[in-house]
Amino acid sequence: MRRFIHSVLLMALSCGTALAQEDLEVAEPQAGRTRNAAVPIAFSTSSMGLSVGAAASLQGIGQPQAQVVAIGAYSENQSYVTYLAGYNYQLVSGSRFFFDIEGFVGRFKESTLHLDGDMPFSPPAGSHDSAFEDAVVGLQNQWDVRGTVRYLLPLGAGREPTPRRPELREGLPVPKAERQQQRQGAYTALELSPFYEKRYVGPLDRTELSQGLTLTLEHDARNFLPSPTDGYRFSLEVDRDWGSEDRVAYTRWQAQYRHYFDLGQSDWSKQQSVALTAYLSDVPTWEGGSEGDLAAPPWFAQSTLGGWYRLRGYSSARYHDRSAIYYGAEYRTVPTWQPQGGIPFINRYRFPWYEVALFGGVGRVNHEFDLPELHRDLQWSAGVGLRLWVENVLVRLDLAFAQDDSGLVVAVNQPF
Repeated sequence: MRRFIHSVLLMALSCGTALAQEDLEVAEPQAGRTRNAAVPIAFSTSSMGLSVGAAASLQGIGQPQAQVVAIGAYSENQSYVTYLAGYNYQLVSGSRFFFDIEGFVGRFKESTLHLDGDMPFSPPAGSHDSAFEDAVVGLQNQWDVRGTVRYLLPLGAGREPTPRRPELREGLPVPKAERQQQRQGAYTALELSPFYEKRYVGPLDRTELSQGLTLTLEHDARNFLPSPTDGYRFSLEVDRDWGSEDRVAYTRWQAQYRHYFDLGQSDWSKQQSVALTAYLSDVPTWEGGSEGDLAAPPWFAQSTLGGWYRLRGYSSARYHDRSAIYYGAEYRTVPTWQPQGGIPFINRYRFPWYEVALFGGVGRVNHEFDLPELHRDLQWSAGVGLRLWVENVLVRLDLAFAQDDSGLVVAVNQPF
């Protein structure tokens, strides 16, 4: 059974992209003041081996609500990763427009990718019935750049462009019955994101490129972004690559709904909740051309399962095809015992709580959009997780298991 560890560099990939910004526990910044944190990192992955580097988070750079993240690491097999991003910048003070930008460059000497080579596998690698061993192993180079302009619609909680802050106690939301002001409405936003994604696969001497625009509609009624106990969130995302002479044009849509239930407190738990999600994705342009020739986007731009969010017991994009479905559930609890404030070095950081999670999920991919077929013979994954709320970043560590794979996922933010 192969073990993989998703590298710590991904701890910053979504720090500032969440819609419900009022849910972040951010100390009121003073004019001209910032709060910074930097830590050394060490990790091991199947594609990089033992790696060392550093990660830095700078809050309040330029604007009080803004955040800059930088990460770099180099490994024993001469792989490397670099990541730089800026989040939650307003075009002008009080504006409804926010923007983010992020860039990533990586070189992985021993990547395992479920792709067909010169001699295609049967069934195709990455499809629902594909064998775990049907993969190529070797060099992968990766380049990603994405910018996002977000417009907060003047609806519900978004009538005022200045985000509200929740009532917190020890870093957690005050129970509903004790709040001085009850939360009203939800945030709704439109996002437009130009993107550029490129991969080079050494064993196949193949370069795959996708570039275009993503349009996203978000409706967010969560009560507390780091660990919601109440509310819901819905998102609809459409990706479009118009193609070129050497690049397939495609359209992909993804829809996801999440709902949260408060289970209250107990003698051993400060907060308990259940989180549920349903996800559906399709590439309607999969069959294109006058003669119905296959027009599929690169594997990483297809409907995928495996990785940091869906079927976490499998590696990233272990399953990829035209369409995908996924259902997930998590039980989350914040224990009463929180000893981190008395641990040397750790107590230098703002670290009010950690959380334990039990999770499971089922899903599958398919070569056509067929809802009855998507619900047959589902793949599964389950595991246990630890969530750390440190310096306004939720670090997530999930030990996940699946039928023929398992591993430790290190990422940022809740999976849903």
